[in-house]
Amino acid sequence: MKKKIISLMLLFFAVGAWAQNDSINISGRVTDYEGNPLDSVSIFLQRSDFSDACPPILTDKNGYYKNRIPKGKYQSMSALNMAAYSVTGSTWAEKDQRLEFWAWDFIANRDTVLNIQYHRMEAYGLRVFRIPGATPSYVIYVRPMSLTRYQKWLKNKTPEVLLAPSPENLDVKVTIDGEEVAILMKQEIKEYFDPGEYGNAYLLTVDLPKKKTKNSYSVFKVVLKDLENGDKGEGLYYLEKEKYY
Repeated sequence: MKKKIISLMLLFFAVGAWAQNDSINISGRVTDYEGNPLDSVSIFLQRSDFSDACPPILTDKNGYYKNRIPKGKYQSMSALNMAAYSVTGSTWAEKDQRLEFWAWDFIANRDTVLNIQYHRMEAYGLRVFRIPGATPSYVIYVRPMSLTRYQKWLKNKTPEVLLAPSPENLDVKVTIDGEEVAILMKQEIKEYFDPGEYGNAYLLTVDLPKKKTKNSYSVFKVVLKDLENGDKGEGLYYLEKEKYY
């Protein structure tokens, strides 16, 4: 009997150790751009079809969240307060509504602290790539989505859904692993949502960072502001380092 109890205890500790090695801690705080905590914000981790890869994490009254999640790569990580989310028909006053935060191609391979700020601008669909033979740089695709512009569009729907500000009214800041890089070119482009509806998005060409990291991936942070109406937001993109032979 004693040997069975010892065997069960060893099995319990082995399973616990395996679970610890196969998961990571994720934590942080969600605030607005004045530093005020945002409670009841759901943190989602999503597969490629936007289904939940694990149960959502909810922020507390001080904006903090923490949980263990399976190690791996996720199509996206998003954060939003469902009650304040305009797209699903929020009953909040228009000025208090928000969109959401996105981190794309999120890599969960180690314990991560991720503090999130978001308001009324969404950095949707972030992609980062390099063009062989071109000036050494990164090209970033992003669709800036202003909630103020969306609310105006809802009152007079047209096939042209211009939710991003014009180039002269779009302020952009890009950091790579915490280092701000120069924006070499900002190009407004047209994105088709379906054959009968389109909007505007951007290609940003940015300089390479001067500092090199030993990490297997780089984190790109894009901060956007609509200079016409003040809507602001940010997004992240996790880019695995390229290997060429």
